[in-house]
Amino acid sequence: MTKKDKSVVNKIFMTVIGIVLAVYTLTIIFVLLWGLLTSLKSVLDYGYGKNVMGLPNLDASVGWNSRKAFFEWFNYAEIFRYFPEVLKTMKKSFYVGDTLVTHRPNASVIGVFSNTFLYVVIGPLLQTIVPAIVAYATAKHDFKICKVIYGIALFSMIMPIVGNYTATIDLMRNLGIYDTWIGYFIQKFYFGGMYYLVFHAFYKSLPNSYSEAAEIDGASYYNILIRIILPLSIKMLSSVWLIQFVHFWNDYQTPRLYLPTHPTLAYAIWTLTTNYSRIADMPTKVAGAMVLAMPILIFFIFFKDKLMGNVSMGGLKE
Repeated sequence: MTKKDKSVVNKIFMTVIGIVLAVYTLTIIFVLLWGLLTSLKSVLDYGYGKNVMGLPNLDASVGWNSRKAFFEWFNYAEIFRYFPEVLKTMKKSFYVGDTLVTHRPNASVIGVFSNTFLYVVIGPLLQTIVPAIVAYATAKHDFKICKVIYGIALFSMIMPIVGNYTATIDLMRNLGIYDTWIGYFIQKFYFGGMYYLVFHAFYKSLPNSYSEAAEIDGASYYNILIRIILPLSIKMLSSVWLIQFVHFWNDYQTPRLYLPTHPTLAYAIWTLTTNYSRIADMPTKVAGAMVLAMPILIFFIFFKDKLMGNVSMGGLKE
């Protein structure tokens, strides 16, 4: 195959990839726009008027118009109206041995936002810093235990972990840390996962000149890590934290399992739109989803360069 033929094949391949990505992007945008428009429709407009895909009907002469839902954001008001009520239903009872333990819910809107802050800020921070520190230690120190730790990280990614949920919950209950922030933070001190491998490869490629120069000046291992290594990897750390933040923001399953009476915003919205009988119509359910989606969408618009950019670092002058 000549260079000209290869060039034509590459152009065709890139064109096909571009079309596929464009179609995928349009589907994502369409779903967001459909969700926003549906959340601004009345129940009658969506159901009785069978206005599933169209714009909200604002004709005042039509009995099932969406003027109130559109101009007064009625569906969103309904979400926040029933929000405190659903929080009070999140009571959790379980047995520790033969003893029945009951946890009362943190039933306030302020409590939900404080829970959300702890869950989506502190949790991702721990799951970023801990793998980074362990990855640096195993990448830059030639001890047998380092290879063992690396092997454990790989093994934990290969083995299925679905079956350990029951054992984990039972252990946490017996230790008295189930449904507590201490138990949650202890879980997030796990060092394995994909980002451990990312950090390990990064620190493995980092020249030893950085630490050697600091050691000559009398710096300890602690000072080298805190003042040199972590600042050098701050772009990667921040990118990983932002990606984790987006994941944790949309996660309602983990709080449902391990923090049932400490609802985050995602968990509370999920409970409100799936288990609450007064929120049964599609426009109100979609409004609940948009309450959760809009903050993270705004977050992505402002931090898209950080999320999608390349990681770079400085160097030493030879």
